[in-house]
Amino acid sequence: MHKRWSIILIVFLLACSVPIFSQDTKELEYMPGELLVKFRPGVSRHLARATHRFYGSRTIKRFRRINVDHIKIPEGWSVEEAISVYMLDPDVEYAEPNYIRRASLIPNDPDFDKLWGLHNTGQEVNATRGTEDADIDAPEAWDTQTGSISVVIALIDTGADLDHEDLTENIWRNTGEDWVNGTPGNNSEDDDNNGKTDDYYGWDFVNGDNDPDDDNSQDESYHGTHVTGIVASNGNNGVGITGVCWSASIMPLKILDANGYGSVAHEIEAIIYAIDNGAKIINVSLGGSGYSLGEYATIESARDAGLLFVAAAGNDGTDNDSAPVYPAGYDLDNIVAVAASDCNDDLALWSNYGLTSVDVAAPGADIYSTKAGDSYQYLSGSSMASPHVSGLAALVWAEDESLTYRQVRGRILNGVDVIATMNGKVLMSGRINAYNSINAPPYEPALPSQLTAGAASGNQIDLIWTDNSSDESGFKIERMTGSEGTYSQIATVGADVESYSDTGLSEVTPYYYRVSAFNSAGNSDYSNEANATTYTAAPSDLSATAVSFLQIDLSWTDNSSEESGFKIERKTGSEGTYGQIATLDADITRYSDTELSQATTYYYRVCAYSDSGNSLYSNEANDTTLSSGDRDRRCFIATAVYGSEDHPYVKILRSLRAFILYASPFEKSILCILFLFFVFPFCYSKFLKKIGRHSG
Repeated sequence: MHKRWSIILIVFLLACSVPIFSQDTKELEYMPGELLVKFRPGVSRHLARATHRFYGSRTIKRFRRINVDHIKIPEGWSVEEAISVYMLDPDVEYAEPNYIRRASLIPNDPDFDKLWGLHNTGQEVNATRGTEDADIDAPEAWDTQTGSISVVIALIDTGADLDHEDLTENIWRNTGEDWVNGTPGNNSEDDDNNGKTDDYYGWDFVNGDNDPDDDNSQDESYHGTHVTGIVASNGNNGVGITGVCWSASIMPLKILDANGYGSVAHEIEAIIYAIDNGAKIINVSLGGSGYSLGEYATIESARDAGLLFVAAAGNDGTDNDSAPVYPAGYDLDNIVAVAASDCNDDLALWSNYGLTSVDVAAPGADIYSTKAGDSYQYLSGSSMASPHVSGLAALVWAEDESLTYRQVRGRILNGVDVIATMNGKVLMSGRINAYNSINAPPYEPALPSQLTAGAASGNQIDLIWTDNSSDESGFKIERMTGSEGTYSQIATVGADVESYSDTGLSEVTPYYYRVSAFNSAGNSDYSNEANATTYTAAPSDLSATAVSFLQIDLSWTDNSSEESGFKIERKTGSEGTYGQIATLDADITRYSDTELSQATTYYYRVCAYSDSGNSLYSNEANDTTLSSGDRDRRCFIATAVYGSEDHPYVKILRSLRAFILYASPFEKSILCILFLFFVFPFCYSKFLKKIGRHSG
């Protein structure tokens, strides 16, 4: 009922105000009638489904890895209206359009020499002579490495011609499905339990089947097949062309339809499939406007799984720093955003660029590669540039499979040929060079920064820093005692570690630190210097013991040789608030807390103090003062006189004593007189008579 009134309010608000969806969706392209919706943490699936039903939406797909629902909104609702409704729901974290992603394609001209991007001898390209060596030095790199089928590259595109004469040997094979003598068994079962039946060569997310064949026949571009050939046409086989890799395992994941259009929802599914099925590299020669949180989260998940993500920068001739193209434009360190260069080592006029958002350039103009039906053709676009980078990443990984995605990315970026005309256009001011990335010795890592030091106790200081390198083997930590000391190395930690705890230190002592990164090429420069002073050592083993109705005795262990004294704090009951009750001199380890209330629980903690400040607190200790009943049985004289602690006179005397203990000073004086002159003589005479009877 609450939700029903909420939706009435939402509709009213929509009628009276502008939509809360902030992006200008009229200028963005997205799938009509569809949203990607993420509910806040803690919202149950039952409530999420109920919310969709209440709004009249239908769930098309749930992406469990990122907890996002791909939904169909009700007929008659615009995407903007649906987003506004969902975003007013307090259970929803975000709702966004299912943006369209399309192949980055430039019209082609078939009259060019072939494969200038791999080896440019200055051949004529489209009536313009190229520049010798304006290429990625592929033949030089192949002297060291030609690729390996153990490196799996997921191509998220229009699919691929699985039977092409120059591709078939390098198409990925899902060994988890049933094969009969090297041929798919087609048993209509999900043998590897990955949610896809008979996915022998990849998956078609457009049509929801196991045939990722390329049907992108618009203008006969066969975009995915062309991209596949750039990465890994079978090399040195006497047929057609060669890719950057002679050998690799290409995983075709079809998310773009026959016209080259697809959606983020299908892309998310494809990325998840690549993660779950062993890909090391994902190539996306596609893009579009519109920042998608779901797309970002899935690429981030790929990063966490160790995958490199290579993306085309786009073909509008614009600056991606001011007008981003996604997914290339996301700020994630596993993404390599690629602009297109031409045969003269200039950025193609139509290529997007961006000093901070585009990393490198690669050959992308007039690239000759495979076409469906055992054919070949020229195409241009940043779509053609990114597979050059993906192929290079596969070569680097084939050479050293132990590398992380950060190290592979670092080798690609650091190995560029610097081109003057690209300065200020792309981050690395250059075009990739395969030979440099594979054969050049490793670079010294970038220095760490933002080092901070903080005392954690009397013998521990914690360090935190920022890792700025992509290819370090680890970090060296150095320390000196006092500002006039000498630095010495105290520890090494592994790659990607950004913290360290230095223990076993002396109390009330200043320590200084610096950190450097290292790899096989050497050490980085040092980080900034950071310092901290350890606390006074905290006392320990605090105990509390009630000794009377009014008093609790404390004892503890003194662990400091530098304290000026100790501070005692107390609170009444477990819900009370601590307040200081006493200070003591150095080396004292006992304290009696008096004038307390009977039958009351008190909590204590102790800290040492010195000129440098307070130590951490000791452990907490507590006890409960005695009540009148706790000492009833200690009325020994009366018990002896009357023979039993249960005698009525004994109980009276015990009560009288308890009353005396809690009486005012004047009352105590009167009662003492009565006790000395009347009660005690009476009891004593009774005691003597009892002894006389026994002796007689």
